[in-house]
Amino acid sequence: MKIAAGAVRAFFLFDVADSIDLATLRTVEGEGVTPADIPLRPHHSSSYLQFPVPPLVARLPDGTLGEREYTVRAKFFDYGVISLRFSFNVSGAWEDLESLASRVRRNEELIAVATRTVDRICDELSGALDDRHAPLIEDYLVIEIDRFEPRIDADALLHDHSEALANILLGESGSLSQSEIEEALRTRFSYYADDLSIVQWDTAFVYDRRESSDAIGDILEFANSQLLELRTYDALLDRELDSIYAAQPGQRQRSVFGRREADLAANVRYLIVDVLELLDRSSNALKVVGDAYYARIYRAAGARLGLADWQRQIDAKLASVGDLYRFFIDQARGRRDELLEVIVILLIALEVVLGVVTLVRH
Repeated sequence: MKIAAGAVRAFFLFDVADSIDLATLRTVEGEGVTPADIPLRPHHSSSYLQFPVPPLVARLPDGTLGEREYTVRAKFFDYGVISLRFSFNVSGAWEDLESLASRVRRNEELIAVATRTVDRICDELSGALDDRHAPLIEDYLVIEIDRFEPRIDADALLHDHSEALANILLGESGSLSQSEIEEALRTRFSYYADDLSIVQWDTAFVYDRRESSDAIGDILEFANSQLLELRTYDALLDRELDSIYAAQPGQRQRSVFGRREADLAANVRYLIVDVLELLDRSSNALKVVGDAYYARIYRAAGARLGLADWQRQIDAKLASVGDLYRFFIDQARGRRDELLEVIVILLIALEVVLGVVTLVRH
């Protein structure tokens, strides 16, 4: 297998803020920004996949990893995510592609460059970031091949080179079992006879025309941004639940007027509303309609990344937070009811005392 043209693309996504005001972005590190869209095949309707609020992209200065040159593209999502894509062009023998993919995969030097770049960007764009926080990172590797020389169709690639495909997807070099090969290649798609896309949880292999491989890369990038958001909200809920449990609700001395319990309930209510708003913003950032080819790839990527599992985990924690909210509300109401009962008893007692004093005087 001789590669005429291909690339290895390392994506590093950072959740840096609750939201980014894209309307205020004009330049990033001196480079202009432009709206991003998913460049679907011309014969597909763009109504299947579209951004209600298109992210912005900027081309950043090129760099090198050892002797390898790369290009950098930044993408800004309005729900607080900045994605950096490092692209390494490759051609030649399949072994060259394997070597490059192995070197780029979770490369500490590349991660450090990405982290420093995002820190600089956040400092520059601080005014556009709402509630900036320490970044959470997600990475993904896309291995692209535009053309083989000579041409290979998808069936031949899968039949004759299945172990090589599984190895490069899994980052392995040894001989894999047949069951592991089948599992690695299980989530795959072909539209034409000469294209093939295989999706793993941390890596994808895309053999397609450039415009289509770019679209698939964008879709995979977006799915990873959703995973990053779900991880962010899950960590937020964990921290908030830990702080609530640390307060030992119901065990400490309660406030006289139920004010402490009411304040806790208000904080919990704000947390629920905040998380639901952020979840809604990220989950609706891409509209998927119908069962078009790219829409199927997007859904498969979501399944591989476990988005539904993360969502269920967050829903369960939100349900726990909701139970705590109702508990605090009941506590506050109970404390106020107890106070009212005491006041009523005191008023009755006062009335009795005044009645007795009046009778004694007469």
